[in-house]
Amino acid sequence: MLCRLTFILSLLASLAVALPVAAAPIQAGAFSTTWARTDQPVKNLVVSRTWMWGPEANTPPLAEPYAEAPGGTRTVQYFDKTRMEDNSWREAQSPWNVTNGLLAEELITGKLQLGDNKFEQHDPAQVNVAGDANDPNGPTYATFHTLMGYGAIPDGWTIIQTVNRAGQVASDPNLTSYNVVARDVDAPTHHTVASVFWSFMNSSGTVYENGGYTNDTLFQNPFYATGYPLTEAYWTNVLVGGVSKQVLVQVFERRVLTYTPSNPEGWKVEAGNVGQHYYTWRYVQLGQTPSTGQPGTGSTPPPPSNSGPATTFGDGMYQVGTDIASGTYHNSDSSADCYWERLSGFGGSLDEIIANDITDSRTIVTISPTDKGFHSERCGTWMPDNTALTSSPTAAFGDGTYRVGRDIAPGTWRNSGSSDECYWERLAGFGGTLDEIIANGLSSSQQIVEIKSTDVGIASNASGTWTRIGS
Repeated sequence: MLCRLTFILSLLASLAVALPVAAAPIQAGAFSTTWARTDQPVKNLVVSRTWMWGPEANTPPLAEPYAEAPGGTRTVQYFDKTRMEDNSWREAQSPWNVTNGLLAEELITGKLQLGDNKFEQHDPAQVNVAGDANDPNGPTYATFHTLMGYGAIPDGWTIIQTVNRAGQVASDPNLTSYNVVARDVDAPTHHTVASVFWSFMNSSGTVYENGGYTNDTLFQNPFYATGYPLTEAYWTNVLVGGVSKQVLVQVFERRVLTYTPSNPEGWKVEAGNVGQHYYTWRYVQLGQTPSTGQPGTGSTPPPPSNSGPATTFGDGMYQVGTDIASGTYHNSDSSADCYWERLSGFGGSLDEIIANDITDSRTIVTISPTDKGFHSERCGTWMPDNTALTSSPTAAFGDGTYRVGRDIAPGTWRNSGSSDECYWERLAGFGGTLDEIIANGLSSSQQIVEIKSTDVGIASNASGTWTRIGS
């Protein structure tokens, strides 16, 4: 439920994630084109579905050793979901001129790949494969290492097997209710693919190509993004924002896919944060040093000069006026319970939280010039709120936060119902303070709300679709 929080210490304990570095520009050329095809429609709110790369790059382009590449190194760039690799020295044609590495295979086996046939052996990664990074009970990549040798489920059988962090496999007949079955896809790894994942790997949707949006398959080859399955799919319980959720997890060569039945449409199947996990394993746990030099040089250029406070930024903690500019922003992704807070200082005390919120719907926040800091987790990318978020002010709209007069027209609106308790609030501003709530309501039944022309915004959660029934 969308709420205004006055304390959050327990939540913050669940958000300790070893991220790479701050958001960075995506390298122009093939990297940018590859990212834009599936993720630009998500970032621009044209479509609501899982990221395949992430809202931005997590590192600048890096030079990593690879024996067969010219000069012995190749250009890579890390994202939340994976790592892009410049493969143009071997394959000029799209999509294989940009590959996403066999990161999940390296994590699950401990074999750090430094060439086609050159590996550096380490222990399988003790990094959680899904959910919160500090979940003490969630399975890790090391958990799935032993599962690689387990036999395949017969084609068409319902997937009811479970696994815990210790790698113990069991079965739960209650899981038949999800009707997820094993599909034999003739993978050379001799594992099946869960039906929900196979449908996703072969799905179509809005993509960005040749300067415009069109409908096409998300992947020109179903195994391009994921590679072949390394294990069967298993149900498990993981913490997501400190809340236990039942998810289906399957490890592929390149990605980890998860299926969370309780997630909203478009986000039930998600790509795990393998890029983050791998960077943590390679550069934090194994202690290797990333190089931002050009391939073949190994040099590290000086950091770029600061061009002023950013107006587009990702999750993290920032100084207002130095790192980021004050202003009104909306975020790109709240599917995993976005948490944000405006700060009057960095001492970590509750008194320094000016306002905060946690929501699973896209939100709008005004950062004041008098704020000292701003902090967010799992919110995607923050960008200036200067474009309409709906196709028309009188068009039906779903959960989220909207401007009245620009996104939503004043008038009388009725929602379609609620699968949970519908919460709505009329707003006098987007600062997140209680004083800015003009009126609100919480109900599990249908609601009718009169939005006034003097309202600045409207926000709702678990309310279905709102339709205008009167001016």
